[in-house]
Amino acid sequence: MGYTKKRHLIEALRPDIAALAEVSLRAITDSDAPFKTWVGSNPNKGLGVLGFTDRTYLEYEAGQLLPWHIPFSVDGMNIIALWAHVRTRDLRYVRVTHEIVNRQAEFLRHPQSLLIGDFNSSTLWDKMHPGRNHSMLVDKLEQLGLHSVYHRQENVAQGSERHPTFFGSRNPEKPHHIDYAFLSADMTANLEIGRHEAWLAHSDHMPLILDVDRSSTVLTQAFHRGPSG
Repeated sequence: MGYTKKRHLIEALRPDIAALAEVSLRAITDSDAPFKTWVGSNPNKGLGVLGFTDRTYLEYEAGQLLPWHIPFSVDGMNIIALWAHVRTRDLRYVRVTHEIVNRQAEFLRHPQSLLIGDFNSSTLWDKMHPGRNHSMLVDKLEQLGLHSVYHRQENVAQGSERHPTFFGSRNPEKPHHIDYAFLSADMTANLEIGRHEAWLAHSDHMPLILDVDRSSTVLTQAFHRGPSG
């Protein structure tokens, strides 16, 4: 939240695209970015995407509101920005993401696709979501040809991450890895996770900075605060 106060930090990263969770509608609509879109039920806290460079952007129908996701394309690459949280007691966090992936399966089967954002989920919490857990979600995405950039890059298993993306209550002693970028298997990319020493003063989530080789596009998911799952 509070994107206006943090805008200079985002722009210092010089992203082509920024996916921002818990951002206000006004912060998105007031931007002079060539592409901007927002979804949410609370105008003070939703999901927004800003495209800072002159490219070909297309936005697609998200269908029935699930909190929250934005399907769009950039120069023919399909992207879904994600902020998974609670719709109902049953439909929450990773269960929401399962529904989104089911609904957007054809969109994500495109050979150049990306699902990025705050998943609010981890293999470590699988027992909390029987039948629709994080491990099952990873399998589902792999069947669509999408793999976690971090886990492929670091050669680690889900749940064994060495770099946290979230710190509960901004406490360095409460680290979690719950933000991900799942990219088409044939594409190459480099993922950097912001260090908490630099970013924790601004957000409990660290930025994911994704450099996709296909077009030297830098995609950033950054500066949002959300529940821990």
